[in-house]
Amino acid sequence: MTPFIILAVMLGISEGAAPGTRCNDFEANFNLKDVIGSWHVVAIIPEKLFPEKQVTCYKVDISETDEAGLRWLINKTIESPTSMLPNNKTGIIIRQRYHSEHPFDVWSKSVSEVSGCFQQVISLDLGKHDIHKALKHDAMMQLHLLQERGSEPFLLQLLWGRMITVVIYKRKQGVTQDELKPVFEFMNQLRGPQRLPKICDSRLKDLLVF
Repeated sequence: MTPFIILAVMLGISEGAAPGTRCNDFEANFNLKDVIGSWHVVAIIPEKLFPEKQVTCYKVDISETDEAGLRWLINKTIESPTSMLPNNKTGIIIRQRYHSEHPFDVWSKSVSEVSGCFQQVISLDLGKHDIHKALKHDAMMQLHLLQERGSEPFLLQLLWGRMITVVIYKRKQGVTQDELKPVFEFMNQLRGPQRLPKICDSRLKDLLVF
């Protein structure tokens, strides 16, 4: 199993991952201009099925893109593309570029009337020049900015997969368990009792190591 597929399974973006319907109608603190740019994964909060292994630090670039380009990619890679994009004419489309040992992109479109809620649409391993090998998705994810007074913001990527509850990002690398307390308390309030966050290890080569 390649690192790309491993990460896809972990993040809940692989086919068959259980989606959160409209992100459970949670209204996230989301502003596109505050989310665009580079972020570093500093920790995750794992689900019960997450293996007892370390997590690698890596960088993700978030950018806005246009629907025409995404539709072109879908038409080139998917046999029945008509139902791929959420029915949201005014929604935004973002691309997440994962700078891993095997970089890849994930495109997502916003869901109507729920702040920060996105349907993951398609992903492509940048090491594969054949766009027909792109993977389609229908899982949900939600971006939420969490900031305590006087501290740098966290970007939370809430998921509904089987392995990870939330991926935790900061603009700069490095975090402590004490700094993660507001995130842990927020997730406990939002979704009930959680496992303790797992801080990433920059010494590891792969994204998520089995």
